[in-house]
Amino acid sequence: MILLVDAGNSRIKWRIIDALRLVANGVVETADALQLEALWRPYAPTQALLSCVAADSVRDDLIWILERCGIAMNWLLAERERYGVLNLYEIPEQLGSDRYAALIAANRLKLGDCVVASIGTATTVDRLDAAGVFQGGIILPGPDMMRRALLGGTGQIAPRYSATPLLPESSARLALPPRSTATAVSVGIGLAQAGAIQAFCSAGLETGLEAGQKLPLLVLSGGARAQVRDWLALELIEMDDLVLEGLAWAARELPCAD
Repeated sequence: MILLVDAGNSRIKWRIIDALRLVANGVVETADALQLEALWRPYAPTQALLSCVAADSVRDDLIWILERCGIAMNWLLAERERYGVLNLYEIPEQLGSDRYAALIAANRLKLGDCVVASIGTATTVDRLDAAGVFQGGIILPGPDMMRRALLGGTGQIAPRYSATPLLPESSARLALPPRSTATAVSVGIGLAQAGAIQAFCSAGLETGLEAGQKLPLLVLSGGARAQVRDWLALELIEMDDLVLEGLAWAARELPCAD
């Protein structure tokens, strides 16, 4: 059995597979990484494939757990060309393993010309063409990080924000133009995130669009995507666990993966 781990800044998602069969899966807060030993040990996986973009201390915790459980560890690192993806980053290894795994999944799922947007602690937006070529991408603060930066860096917005009842996310579009500080912050963040994603999707396509070229399919993922989804005026699909899906594909090349 193989353990797949997606260790992000906020949460650690995991999955245990036996060949192509899902055996178990779960998620813990990154701060609670040491709880994972008790969750994994009963299944006795023999090896693991991990993506870790969290702090070095979290990586150290994962190594400690895997060594205690006797699980051989493998770390996904971006390469120039592997798993069906051609990586055009100037320094291929600089591409985050989570973004790389999501691109592997998008290519293997045959989503065609697409933009993969993951909305979490950070927002990453990556372009993959139909031939599996990663053209590049952008990174910006995620919605919650934007909110913390705004409230922490201003003297007057924070108290007004905290004194205003929050609208449900689904009500944000009904609140235009915003008439409370809390709504102004939420709507501003939603528009900023959506604007960056939409601008990236259409970048460089003006001539092609005039000739009838379609915008790439937007693949939306990540735990904070609900804060952005309703502001996007693009054809999109939502997919969970793209990183784990990509790891599952990559795990097929591990020794004795079958």
